[in-house]
Amino acid sequence: MSSAPEGATELPKPRALAATALLIACTLLGLAGTDLVLPAVPALPAALGGNAAQAQLVLATFAAGTGIGLVLFGEIGARHDNRRILVIALGLYGATSLAAAAAPTLPVLVLLRFLQGVAASCAAVVAPGMVRALFSPRGAMRAIGFIGSVESLAPAIAPIIGVWLLHRGGWQASFLVTGVLALALAVLVAVAGRILP
Repeated sequence: MSSAPEGATELPKPRALAATALLIACTLLGLAGTDLVLPAVPALPAALGGNAAQAQLVLATFAAGTGIGLVLFGEIGARHDNRRILVIALGLYGATSLAAAAAPTLPVLVLLRFLQGVAASCAAVVAPGMVRALFSPRGAMRAIGFIGSVESLAPAIAPIIGVWLLHRGGWQASFLVTGVLALALAVLVAVAGRILP
């Protein structure tokens, strides 16, 4: 087994792979926050009132929240335990997603989407550093490359799932699924957090 980077404890390979899979799930869910909702956007004005321009803000405010979250979690992550931050962010992502499913109006949904975007960005910030600590420098490069390859599939697959969810459960379905998955991942990271550096 190759040596870990200085200051990091190399985990046995199965634990490192399990930790990487968990981090991939967290980042994929954050990335899917836009594309899962995308198919439901045209239906939002009829369901919640408002107009098409306001419905587009559902996507724009999520992107704005993500941008702010990247900076915010970069600063917070440099000072605090990344595992704890990830659990809190996933919990907030889940809570705002479930609240979005119950939004009474389009302006409320737009505000919740901004908060959802902030929370969704955390995994993208903390995951690369955690992966670097899990593997040797060469192994970390391969793992990060693999994560990037998997993440590149999200924009292609998430809208297809979003269309299916829209037909099965209406515009709320993608928010409900995101909320439940985010809360489940928060619990999993909290319980299995010892495998994360």
